[in-house]
Amino acid sequence: MKLKSLIMFSAAALAFAACSNDEDFNGNNGGVEGLANVSVKISEPTLSRAINPSDFTETTEEVTLNSIKLVLTSQTVTPPTTVTFTIGDEGIENRADLLQAVEDYEFVGVRNPSKMEVFINTDKASGWTAEEFMSADLAEPLYDASTKFTDKGDIDGDEVKEYEVLLEPDHTMARLEFGGIAHVDTENKECMFATINIDGVILDGVNGVTQVEKWDATNLMAAPIGEAFTEYSEDTKTPIWPANGQCYAYNIAGGQLPILKVCFSNITIDTSKAQYAGVVWGNTDKLGYATVKNYKLDATYAGNAAAIKDFGVTNATDPDAADYMVIKNFPAGYIYQVKSLEIPDEAIGDSWEGAEDYHVYAIVTVKAYTIVSGSVEWN
Repeated sequence: MKLKSLIMFSAAALAFAACSNDEDFNGNNGGVEGLANVSVKISEPTLSRAINPSDFTETTEEVTLNSIKLVLTSQTVTPPTTVTFTIGDEGIENRADLLQAVEDYEFVGVRNPSKMEVFINTDKASGWTAEEFMSADLAEPLYDASTKFTDKGDIDGDEVKEYEVLLEPDHTMARLEFGGIAHVDTENKECMFATINIDGVILDGVNGVTQVEKWDATNLMAAPIGEAFTEYSEDTKTPIWPANGQCYAYNIAGGQLPILKVCFSNITIDTSKAQYAGVVWGNTDKLGYATVKNYKLDATYAGNAAAIKDFGVTNATDPDAADYMVIKNFPAGYIYQVKSLEIPDEAIGDSWEGAEDYHVYAIVTVKAYTIVSGSVEWN
């Protein structure tokens, strides 16, 4: 038996299951009797990436393909027949070469296949760690398997039936991008700090990552900065962190809602200003934190039922309510972009929870193949 594996990365692959002339089988050998040629079609999702810092992801960003492994289980081959294609192999220099190599490959001498699996950028079907996600860059780990073979007839006239297997890897990662951090003053108030440094940003509460109670530059989810937290100038549009339109980016497993914290040190109060005379910072370590309270979709998506459902929004009708457009989770397959984090003095608290009595909103964009936008609320 000869099986041909044809990998086609296209959203159009989603339609194959609906073809009216196809005959679907689902049995121990997938309904394939005797000799057959089997082609594989894979629907490829969009993904996020984890470069720290990096440019904000564009909507046209493709999944990086480093490797594709096909595993065929059949009646006559034990263990399953496996073939792996990797960038850097002979004749495979880029993404197009990789896809062509997979398309051209043929399994030979196989009878009665029962299962086809695809592993993209991974050797695992599940159980990816936080470290693996963060080091994945654009190469999201993807996996799918199928025992369903669709009869397409003898397409090429060689008296051997053709079958198709549709594989649809689910997204595994959500990508969070944070940028545009700026030190701003509240209206009609002067800066309260004589000195303050921005140590960095950290994503706290990520599954599989050790929880922290203060700034730790060695943490997997920490992005060190270590600069003076100089006030933002409307004239020069500086400073912001990171500079040059970049962002601090994190890949995480989908379905989580981690907490973003901006961490500060060397805090002293400018008591020379009358409004701050006698004020003492609340801890002797001179540390401070600004903490995200909520992530919110922009009000323009109040009527977008799909966006509201995906992100767990329960209140899209009352703009005055505390939970209006609040995101409840970051599902996989979306890119969450915070392009403006304006932090006034009042948002910086002396505990790990930040200034719990002060809320600051920042603009957020959420991207997949479609675009929605929102904001985050700080403690």
